[in-house]
Formats: sequence, structure tokens, C-alpha cells
Amino acid sequence: MSHDNQFPLITGEISLDLVNTEMIRYGKKHDLLASGEDLIAWVVALQKQQALHDRQFSGEVYEWADEALPLLKKLRVHLRQGYEQLADDTSLPREWMNHLELLIDKAPFTYRLVNGALLAVPSGKSTDALIALVALNAMNLFVTNELSHIHRCANKDCTLLFIDKSGRRKWCSMKICGNRKKVTRHLRRKEQEQQK
Repeated sequence: MSHDNQFPLITGEISLDLVNTEMIRYGKKHDLLASGEDLIAWVVALQKQQALHDRQFSGEVYEWADEALPLLKKLRVHLRQGYEQLADDTSLPREWMNHLELLIDKAPFTYRLVNGALLAVPSGKSTDALIALVALNAMNLFVTNELSHIHRCANKDCTLLFIDKSGRRKWCSMKICGNRKKVTRHLRRKEQEQQK
């Protein structure tokens, strides 16, 4: 599988997309960030989506990916815990947000005008910058009330989370789970018809 379509970048929000780098495939849990090489591919994929910009880092991702990987995985655990609580209609403890604030303190932000828009540029090491950018995204989702629309996929075997303001969406994505369920239902109906 190419790295371009390895990651289920389905939300447009880097903190939620980070959480969704742990997923179930064919009944087994998979960590899509198992190595520094995977982290490089993830950052490049996010840059292609313009969710991250190379100006936000002081060095090339291949120079700091191995150092960032364990920190990013630790943040992913923290974010998943909070996001799943919200998806289950449980409020977050203040400590959850405090932890994100501490991560941002390691790489405070300045801003640059890039292509007519303000770009948050963390100061400090690139490793801390990536963590701060993810933490900032999570905090922004919280303060803008976006996380009140977070949901789990209707496929009980799926661990992906998504934001849906319409209240009608059931699947993490039609491509990942929705079509699979539709095909399964269709085959089941077809099988039942043949048995008649």
C-alpha cells in the first residue's frame, strides 16, 4: 500500500487524524505510525493536504521523526481518551486541557503571513513544534465546540472517530466502512433470495 492512501485523513483536523492512525483492519488493530518512516509519510501526507506547512518546522522531518514518534504516540493516547469520552457524551476533566497547554508551552507560537493567511509557527525544536501544532488543533476544536459533534463510527469493529454537524452521518467514511456494510447487506439479501 502506498503511503499516500495509507492514512485515513478523513477529518481535516490534525489532532483527530492523529488519533485515527490507530485503526482496525481485517479484525486486527494496526498502528499506522509504527516507525519514523511512517511518521515522515504522515507529515508529508498532511503537508499535501495543507494541514501542515514546512515553514512550521526548523528542520526536515526525516531529521527529527524518530525523536518525535514516541512523543506523538503518547499524545495520541491522551487525545483518544478525551475524544472517546466526548463521543460517549462524557465531559472532559480540566487536566485534559491543562496537559495540552503544557505541550504548547514547549513551543510557543509566532505567526507568519503565508499565501494570504496567518500560519501558526511554533518556536523551538521541530519535535516540540509538531506536538504543539497537534495540541493547538485539539484545543481549537474544543473551544469552537467542534468536539460536541464528535462520533464513533457505526461499524462496531472500527475505532475511527469523526466530526459530523449534520447528525446524519453514521460511518467514519463511506470508503472505509460505509461501502463495506452496504456490500455485506447486499450480499446477505442476495443470498436470502437465492435460498427462497
